[in-house]
Amino acid sequence: MNINHESHAISRRSFLKASGVVGAAGILAACGGGSSSSTAASASSGATSAPNTTGAAPLKEFISWEATNRELESWNMLYSQMASDMNVTTNLWEGLLSFDCYGKAVPSVAKEWSHNEDSSVWTFNLRDDVDWVDVNGEVKAHLTSKDFLVGLEWVLNAAKNQANNTSMPNETLVGAADYYQKTSDMGDAAADLTYEDMLAAGVGVEATDDYTLVFTCKAPCPYFDTVAAYTSFYPVSEDLITELGVEGFRACDYTNMWYNGPYVVEEFISQNTKSYIPNPNYFGANDVSRFDRFTVTMISDGTVTFQLYQNRELDEMDVGESTLTTIQADPNSEYNAQLCEKRPKKYSYQMHFNYQKNNEDGTPDDNWNKAIANTAFRQCFYKGLELTNWYARTNKINPLKCENDYYTMPGVCYNTQGQEYSTLVAKEMGFDKESYDGKTMIRLRANNGDIADLKKQAMDELSAIGVTFPVHAAYHIIAGNSTALDSATVLKQCFTDSFGDDFIVLDIKTYVSSITQEVRNPQLQSFVINGWGADFGDPVNFVGQEILHDDNAYYSWYYSNIAKVVEAGPADWQKDLVAAYEEFTDLVNTAKAIVDDTDARYAAFAKAEACMLNNVLACPCYFDVAWTLTHANEYSKINAMYGPCNYKAVNWETSEEAYTTEQYEEFAAAFDAATKA
Repeated sequence: MNINHESHAISRRSFLKASGVVGAAGILAACGGGSSSSTAASASSGATSAPNTTGAAPLKEFISWEATNRELESWNMLYSQMASDMNVTTNLWEGLLSFDCYGKAVPSVAKEWSHNEDSSVWTFNLRDDVDWVDVNGEVKAHLTSKDFLVGLEWVLNAAKNQANNTSMPNETLVGAADYYQKTSDMGDAAADLTYEDMLAAGVGVEATDDYTLVFTCKAPCPYFDTVAAYTSFYPVSEDLITELGVEGFRACDYTNMWYNGPYVVEEFISQNTKSYIPNPNYFGANDVSRFDRFTVTMISDGTVTFQLYQNRELDEMDVGESTLTTIQADPNSEYNAQLCEKRPKKYSYQMHFNYQKNNEDGTPDDNWNKAIANTAFRQCFYKGLELTNWYARTNKINPLKCENDYYTMPGVCYNTQGQEYSTLVAKEMGFDKESYDGKTMIRLRANNGDIADLKKQAMDELSAIGVTFPVHAAYHIIAGNSTALDSATVLKQCFTDSFGDDFIVLDIKTYVSSITQEVRNPQLQSFVINGWGADFGDPVNFVGQEILHDDNAYYSWYYSNIAKVVEAGPADWQKDLVAAYEEFTDLVNTAKAIVDDTDARYAAFAKAEACMLNNVLACPCYFDVAWTLTHANEYSKINAMYGPCNYKAVNWETSEEAYTTEQYEEFAAAFDAATKA
């Protein structure tokens, strides 16, 4: 270790900017003008380190990482629905509320909040010391309650935000859905509407003064504060929209956006690095700790991660299967005692089937489309796909901690009896007596993973309508990433072992940079494995993304394409599939309508989710429970099961010396004790 940490930090930063191994695009891919010279002086302004509970010296600068296939696509917090975008912008943009390390909502721009007796009217009292700054940290405007009205109007205006992030206000606020429909009907002319037009249309929000916001819900909504914490309700300055124009603001980037968060962007090199430095005019400077510089390194090949960590070019890393094997095989390795098991990330990962797949020439892939429309064929995935070896790619030591048998992420919400919602789904599925044993996947225990009868049924039914076997499933990974290829190869073997190559064969395909543009939009995938994190604390946020007849059902429109199947009119061989979706949709809508009895609402949602799982409309896949080598205490980071804030780099406890397994076990025990207190 270099004792001169400040000097060492500079050498790390220089390495990251020039190294060819951290990003595929290289140093010439810089986007826009730099702000380094004008903001360098603020790198040490306003930042304070979180105290270290182990007695070690905390880090003033921190280097984290992200995979290159998760480079952000939009800097606009109101427009984006991608976690890979919000993981960045949460450091730059603040909303009404934030969260602490236990996932509890805490003040942000709103210093306090309350509701009336039936939770239908919510009042948020704002701070009076919040400013907007530009990329150089210079104050551009003062933030008031009006900025939240402008932000909400932008979200609800179809001509401005193109339906993104509208579902939460549409579902909860008086008049919001009607205003959205009005703007949709107006077409491009709606771009001229302002927040005053939104208020005149009767949307349930008002600013009673410069620092008070009042929201009126369509029905009692005891979880509305978790809704208001999401990006749908974030502020924006009307002056910035006027300056950039509608199209310009929608496409804003770090050079021309305005900030009110803990950091501003010092430098951005696409597919390589992005670095943040403290916002010198951040309203929460005295309330939270920040780094002098926080850098995110884009990793194009996971095989280099361990070397970067050893060289202190990274301060944290997830330990993949091969690296874990290397460390465990060497009894003299200093890293043996530094292996730390992380908490599950907030995302529930599912296998999202594509019901309207195309061949690469744009013609329909009817062989796959007919197969995946068959119920028995889909049930083989849920009841027969043994994934332990694939889970080991994430967590070799305890692979089955990654098993996910339900759709909604555990911890999103609890009923009035203190029962966590996914346990209600487990009861509906008949799994409520089962628990982790480290040996067998829970959902395969009932039939011991034997799908011989289901496989025969599927092959007989599909052969009768012209399907040929094996059915080929196209699964896309980013090109040139050996870690992704290794994981996909293990998954392919899981398909072979579970299904037999006479039934379903996994075809590993690649894309160059954007899975959205190169794969999902042309509908080339058979399935995509994707994670969903809750936007607020209610089950509808998960299952509501899969229903029919809803423009805001994200997965139905953009992943499974089932909404497009229904819109076009289903073929005869798709009618059972659509009927299952209609049944599921009806159950979800029934649950949504229950607003005065939380326990009945969650019980109804559990029935809807069980319907989805029994029909395998999407297949739950895994939780991300990785091992890490780290100089950050994971248990000090924001840990909310909903909202965009978990990657906000504030209040992190860090250590110049790497944390140990023993220390992490103590952190975990203390955290569990605190959450149960």
